[in-house]
Amino acid sequence: MGALRVVAGQGEWLLLAEWPALVLVPAAVPADVAARIRSSLHGAPVIESIVSAVPVRGAEAVASFAVLRFEEPGDARIQRVTGVVRGAAAADLLSIGGARRFGSRGAEPWALAEFTDVVGVTLGALPPVPESSPQLPDDARPLESGAVHVSRVVWVADAELLTPAAGAGASDTDTGDHDDTVVRTPSTSPAPPPPAPPPPAAAAPDAAPAAEAAPAPEAAPAPEAAPAPTTTYSLRIDGRDPVELTGSVVIGRRPRERRAPTALPQHLLAVESPTKQVSSNHVEIALSGRAVVITDLRSTNGTVVRQQGSAPVRLRQGDSFVASGSAIVEIGDGNVIHISSRDRGNTGITA
Repeated sequence: MGALRVVAGQGEWLLLAEWPALVLVPAAVPADVAARIRSSLHGAPVIESIVSAVPVRGAEAVASFAVLRFEEPGDARIQRVTGVVRGAAAADLLSIGGARRFGSRGAEPWALAEFTDVVGVTLGALPPVPESSPQLPDDARPLESGAVHVSRVVWVADAELLTPAAGAGASDTDTGDHDDTVVRTPSTSPAPPPPAPPPPAAAAPDAAPAAEAAPAPEAAPAPEAAPAPTTTYSLRIDGRDPVELTGSVVIGRRPRERRAPTALPQHLLAVESPTKQVSSNHVEIALSGRAVVITDLRSTNGTVVRQQGSAPVRLRQGDSFVASGSAIVEIGDGNVIHISSRDRGNTGITA
C-alpha cells in the first residue's frame, strides 16, 4: 500500500482513508455524510460505489471532493490510479513520465480520469506547480487508515521517494501524542531469517516401528458462495438492434480504435451525421464494474447525458460521466444512444 503521510489541519480538509482508496472532502462536511462515505470504503469497493456515497445535489451537496482508487498492476512499486475530482479539490500525480495536476476545471458534476505508472500523489494544499518528487513537511505524520483533518496529504509507492522539506526534522521515531487514527508505519527492514530446524534424531536400532496414523476424516465440502451480483448493460441507437456492452464501445462518424484501449474488448460503432455534428471519434461508453463510464472523446459539439430524475449533463471535451443505471446519451444529428441496465434495483449515482 506504499507510505501515506498527512499534515494535520483545522478547518481545511477531512481525509477518509481505507486502502485502496483515499477520499478528501471539506472539513465542514456533515458528520453523517462523512460516515456514509467512510462506510463505502470498506471491502475494496469500485470507485463508482464510493462516488455514489458523496451527495452532489440538495442541502448536503459536497461542492468539492477528490476520490482516488489505487490498483496494483502487478508491480507494487507503481500503481494505476482512477480519480474523480470536483470543485476546488485537485490532486498532483507523479508518474514515471513526470508530474501533472488533475482538477475538475469546472466540469459538472465531476471529472474522472485514469492514470498509469503512478509513484506519488499529493492532495490538499498543493504547491504552485506539481513537484518532481513529493515534499515531506516536517510536521507530517504516518497514517494507515481512518478519518483525520488535514491540510496536506502525501502518498508514495516507496517511502524512499519522500523528500524532506527544507529544514524538516521529522522522524518516524517521534513519540509525541497523536490522534488514534494515526498509526506507525511498520518498519521496512527485512526480518531476520528463521532459525534452522534441528537435525532429525537418529532412530534407535531396535526401536519398534511407529504406529500408522489414522487417516484424517474427510472434511465436508464448503458450501458454495453465492455469486456476486452483477449488472449487465446494452446499447441501442434508434432503429438498430441492441449491442451488448462487454468492454468499451467507440461511437462516431468514422470511429477508430483508441490508442490506449482497456483490457476489455473494444467495439467500433459508426453512425450517420449528414451535418457533421458527430465527430469521427465522438464518445466512448465503457463497462467499469457495476457501472458504465461515458467519455467525450474531445468531440466538436459535445455530448449530453440524461438520467431519470437528474438534470441533463453536458460533457466538455475529454470529460467523463459515471452512470450505474440506465441513461440516454445524445451526440448530435438525431443520434440518441440508449443505455439499458438489466439490474433494475440499481438507481445509479446521483448526478
